[in-house]
Amino acid sequence: MAGALEGVRVLDCTQIIAGPLAASLLSEMGADVVKVEPLEGEPWRLQAEIIPKESKNFLVQNRGKRGIALNFKDPRTGPIRDRLISWADVLITNYRPGVPEALGIDYDSARRINPAIIYAENTAFGKHGPDAMRRGYDIVAQAMSGLSTSNPNLQNGLPMPVAFAPADVVTGFALAWAITAALYHRQRTGEGQAISSSLLLSALALQAGSREIAAIDEPVRHEKLAHLAEARARGASMAEIIAERRRFAPELSGNIYYRPYKTKDSYLVVGCLGPGPRARFREALGITDPRYEPGFDTSRLTEVGAELVRICEEKFLQKTNEEWLAYLDAFDIACGPVRFVEELFDDPQVVANSYIQEYDHSLLGPMRGPAPVVQMSATPTRIKRASPALGEHTDDVLAEVGYSPAEIAAFRENGLIG
Repeated sequence: MAGALEGVRVLDCTQIIAGPLAASLLSEMGADVVKVEPLEGEPWRLQAEIIPKESKNFLVQNRGKRGIALNFKDPRTGPIRDRLISWADVLITNYRPGVPEALGIDYDSARRINPAIIYAENTAFGKHGPDAMRRGYDIVAQAMSGLSTSNPNLQNGLPMPVAFAPADVVTGFALAWAITAALYHRQRTGEGQAISSSLLLSALALQAGSREIAAIDEPVRHEKLAHLAEARARGASMAEIIAERRRFAPELSGNIYYRPYKTKDSYLVVGCLGPGPRARFREALGITDPRYEPGFDTSRLTEVGAELVRICEEKFLQKTNEEWLAYLDAFDIACGPVRFVEELFDDPQVVANSYIQEYDHSLLGPMRGPAPVVQMSATPTRIKRASPALGEHTDDVLAEVGYSPAEIAAFRENGLIG
């Protein structure tokens, strides 16, 4: 059975993570994705190479595509670029504002060639405003959006970013989602359109703290801002600022229901949200929580919370992970062991659901990696292929858009393609 996007042609003119991931997700739904790279390869291909021109980072973000190497910066490639745009249903870019225009792959240029094209553009901070032209990556978006301080991980007093590049990853999924909606709209109306996304907006959307009820939360936000200004003025460290901010949400300092615990031999997490699961947790551990009793004196919130944390942490140290997981399962409490990703490849649950799949790379041989993130019964998702070697499909793609072998050979001789 064909994928839902079978027959859709995607021209992927992106680099690093967000744009490449979006295009890879479309390929898993059946789209024919052609990635365009400079002759030397895109930067992610060249970051921590495992063999020349191949890196694990590139392999992860570019699975399922065909690849061509084309020097967009040489004006002589203009006709090739335009023929590829004419071929495509979707064009994806992720440069700073102004760069697509300089390369002739901006929306206005693309729709002059292909009026029905769906154009998806990602930027770091949006196309307008004082930061629009700044260079940005996930780590910068995390910092500027508050994401890296929303769940603070301090090392040597510095707020560390979340390692898996959440702004990039969420943007990749959001772009793929928007592109499929735009394809549906075009099928109904014949109309193409432009899609825009940014790392800053994705990082902002990830955070519960970016939403507020004006009457309740706005005064607290201003109080927090005043505290930040005062703390920075006196040279407070990041650790001091974060510790002091806990007074705005004292219940967080007494969290026993939704957190990791150290056990006798390892670590696990529990997740108890809502009165029912929390009551079962208290029953399982044989504790009472005065904070849930009528008439509780809220001035004792921090004191009582700290004591409950101490009691629970001591209890979890008395049994092994395996013992605790079996015990908590009997109380229908959401829990699980803390693992490293390497442990998942042969995990029985992962294997039972075929969440790790095998495929072959033209240079590196057999590979294993996560299955497409969704499964579909009528239009199955699948891994079409591994990421392309640099320029692996240049000749095939150019032949498809109408160039003869002699023309392709001339392009290569003149240094326009690789």
